[in-house]
Amino acid sequence: MNLTELAALVGALAWAPPIFTAVRSWLTKPALRVITQPSPEVGYTTFGPILNLRLALTVKHRDIVITGVKLRLTHESGEETVFSWRGITQRLGQFNAPQVGTVPFEKELNVLAMKVSEKDIEERFIRFQSLTFLERKTDLDSIATKKLFWHRQNDTFSAEDFLRNQEMTEIYEFIKQSFSWKPGGYRLKFLIESPDAFELTGDEYTFSLTPMHVQDLSSNLSLIDKSYKNEVLPPPETDADRAERNIVWKWVYPEMLEEK
Repeated sequence: MNLTELAALVGALAWAPPIFTAVRSWLTKPALRVITQPSPEVGYTTFGPILNLRLALTVKHRDIVITGVKLRLTHESGEETVFSWRGITQRLGQFNAPQVGTVPFEKELNVLAMKVSEKDIEERFIRFQSLTFLERKTDLDSIATKKLFWHRQNDTFSAEDFLRNQEMTEIYEFIKQSFSWKPGGYRLKFLIESPDAFELTGDEYTFSLTPMHVQDLSSNLSLIDKSYKNEVLPPPETDADRAERNIVWKWVYPEMLEEK
């Protein structure tokens, strides 16, 4: 081997570590899979359109940290809504209580990040809300809250008057006019964020809402004003008042199928 050939060999070997690193990284890239319950929980409240899912995430090759979970929901008409995670409940186990039976033991987690481990499959209940709705409602809530503080600081607050003022009326109308659930088919796609590259499967699903589903959800619109009334007025003192101010939101649970 002459000097030229030796130099070429040394140069080629210099590239070996980066190549091996790249191959190793590709072979050990986390393979993430989404496993969901067969029926999502679909609702509409003062928080706007809501879609809750009980799901589990599994990963192969190595652990991964999830920094965001969103859902892109597309109606058959083409209308698209992006939902973002707003809360997570993790099931830790269950215990048997006398006269009650089996009771799940769960805890609330933050939504800043979530670690998915190779060793454990953990079931989580994740609450999703519409990003567009929340951004606009946050602005309206801020205006109403400033008005509330102003009245309290000036000792001019009247709960009944406040609930009827322009700022609160705009909130009621915005929520009612933002009702977006429609009969027909929906396609759901998970949008998962992580600082690490990963492969994702089990991320596309379909479900349909019937006219009866939408009718049940739209009946919640009549409870919007009452919900804010419960927040602003003093707590009810009698059983009759508590019963009159009680709110039961309606939810629907359509069957959801994975797209293969």
